[in-house]
Amino acid sequence: MNGNWSLGSERGTGARIPAPAKASVAPMPPPPKPEWDISDPDPALFGALRRAAKRIALGVVDRGWFGLTPLETHLVVCGFPRSGSTLLQVMIETCFAGAKVFSRETRGLRMAHYALRNQTVMITKRPRDVFWMDDIRAFYARRRAKARFVLTIRDPRAVLTSYHAGWAERGHYLTPTQWRAHYEHYRYARRFEDTMIVEFADLVSDPHGVQKRLSEYAGCAVERPFDQFHLVASKDRIALNGIRPLDRSAIDKWRDPKHRERMRRLLDEIPELPERIIEMGYETDTRWTADYA
Repeated sequence: MNGNWSLGSERGTGARIPAPAKASVAPMPPPPKPEWDISDPDPALFGALRRAAKRIALGVVDRGWFGLTPLETHLVVCGFPRSGSTLLQVMIETCFAGAKVFSRETRGLRMAHYALRNQTVMITKRPRDVFWMDDIRAFYARRRAKARFVLTIRDPRAVLTSYHAGWAERGHYLTPTQWRAHYEHYRYARRFEDTMIVEFADLVSDPHGVQKRLSEYAGCAVERPFDQFHLVASKDRIALNGIRPLDRSAIDKWRDPKHRERMRRLLDEIPELPERIIEMGYETDTRWTADYA
């Protein structure tokens, strides 16, 4: 099944997500990893003997020996920060049955190397794993299990004006430099057949459609509807600023007058932003920038 599609076509602006080019049609080299993200499996995490023992144990499990359940799919949720990845993770944890989950942000490559599992599906979530997709893909290239990727995306104006309760001292969560790095890797990653895109507006506006397609894509059994996640989810998710029902008003929060100065600075610091927004399907022209002149 080709996973290289958006889970919904309509945006708050009425624009549509452009169909990503397939890797075989428009080859391009991967962008360099940013220096501020180092997420190798980290040899210092375990001693040499413990690492070897873990790999042997995982080899036994992943081969299905002794009646154990071999891993078939490692679903890696990554993409833009503040684009619904934590919301999607909580939905998956509470509404899908039988998957190996971690209830926290985890490095996909490290979990591929070391996480003990006895399920057919393992799900990790970390936005910065968009920088490491090729490495994760290479890890599974000679293994029975395969990696599949979910890229979470959102209107860049919403991403860049978003706050995180755990980063109050910094103010806005993502810097222009960080956003650019995520954008370049998203642009590269969206072209692959083992990748699908989940847009924030689709997640909060059409959770049933998202859940159906994700279930088919990852092979997860549905236990309860996505829009009921808040009834059973833990209440201590800082990144969500609290657990609550889905709220479509979050889609256009960037339009709030309190973000006006931030938007003006962003247009100065990221002069290419209006064109990127058109490319991602959130606008059809740059007339909106007149409000911030």
